[in-house]
Amino acid sequence: MFLALCLRYLVEQLQTNTFNVKYNQKTFFVDLEKRTCTCRQFDLDEIPCSHAIAGIDKLYRNKYEYCSKWYDIMMYKNTYNGLLNPVGDKEDWNIPEDIKQEILLPPIYKPAAGRRKKQRYKSTTETFKMSTKCGRCRRTGHNRKTCKFSPALHPYSKKHNTNEASTSCKAQSSPAAF
Repeated sequence: MFLALCLRYLVEQLQTNTFNVKYNQKTFFVDLEKRTCTCRQFDLDEIPCSHAIAGIDKLYRNKYEYCSKWYDIMMYKNTYNGLLNPVGDKEDWNIPEDIKQEILLPPIYKPAAGRRKKQRYKSTTETFKMSTKCGRCRRTGHNRKTCKFSPALHPYSKKHNTNEASTSCKAQSSPAAF
């Protein structure tokens, strides 16, 4: 990934080991001798960041020479080179009495204020809005309650009835059925 990014950078060499690396209207200052970059990734991780790699490529040098010695295979092997003593059986442990008397409790739980969230957090890839689909006409964008394209209208529906005044008069003149 870094190598693909490095090809897009505009690298300007200031001195032998110092560079200005420009990308997307941002400028990063890289010093290969001090192993620093203004993005601070080269300083903290001690692995060349993409800006430093662009500067190293400009000098046609090996990128692995600028990695910290702690990432070397021999250093990793030397970490576990010594003898690791096993802990032994729990009955053989020598624990002081004052530590045995201490009672360790779990941390105090304080529930967060407000109502708990019932639904899970959705990832960024699944944030899409589902469109509604009508149960009568099978079109999207509305539901059956607000449907105006229904092939069969309900006889008592006020939304689709154009003769509202005539039906209200008929309802008043007819006797109430019990």
